[in-house]
Amino acid sequence: MPRKIQLSEAPPRIQLKILSSECIGDDIYIVRLSQPKASWVPGDCIAVYGPNQSPISRPYSLSGSIKASYLELWVRRFEDGEISNYLCGLRAGDSLEISPPFGWFRPVEPEGAGKIYFATGTGIAPFLSAIRSGSSSSVQIFWGLRHPVELTDPFPVRRFLSKSTDPQYENGRVTRILDEVVYSENTHFYACGLDRMIEEVLGYFSSKGVDESRLHRECFFTGSAAR
Repeated sequence: MPRKIQLSEAPPRIQLKILSSECIGDDIYIVRLSQPKASWVPGDCIAVYGPNQSPISRPYSLSGSIKASYLELWVRRFEDGEISNYLCGLRAGDSLEISPPFGWFRPVEPEGAGKIYFATGTGIAPFLSAIRSGSSSSVQIFWGLRHPVELTDPFPVRRFLSKSTDPQYENGRVTRILDEVVYSENTHFYACGLDRMIEEVLGYFSSKGVDESRLHRECFFTGSAAR
């Protein structure tokens, strides 16, 4: 099921240029766009519209730094995806339409609190934005993937594959290490990506007595995943 966000009214459309597009593995593309004249914060999304003034759009979380001169998206390409196929097929110099940045998932809040991030696939995007923007301290990151990816810059993250023979990755699902996670009574937990992972991770910490006010979620994929 596609990730969809309902807005009270249609937002204005902004035309941007593609600066670069690179596949890093696992059908994940890093797409960089020219910077619009609009402010945003880590956790925000933009809606990307289809070609020819299409009414169809999909939200993608911003993964770059708020200080960068470009916007960055992590996009998983789906063979039958109405927007992901179009977006990942664009090349440097091509134009596309987006909405202004918006959102309510805030992985940098509350300021000063310890934070633990759990992600699957492109759900890492808002956490990368938080780290790159220099807004998060005392952070632990756990990231589950279906297949290895090639990163151009290292991140302080524990990576997991369901079947791993790669020394860079741990074997098994990200949820298998929940009993090992060290946290304090003030730690906040953030989960982004697949709904099953989110339910398992936050349900686990809830069962340990963590208050709901410290459990934060952003679902990218439900079952068969977003397009």
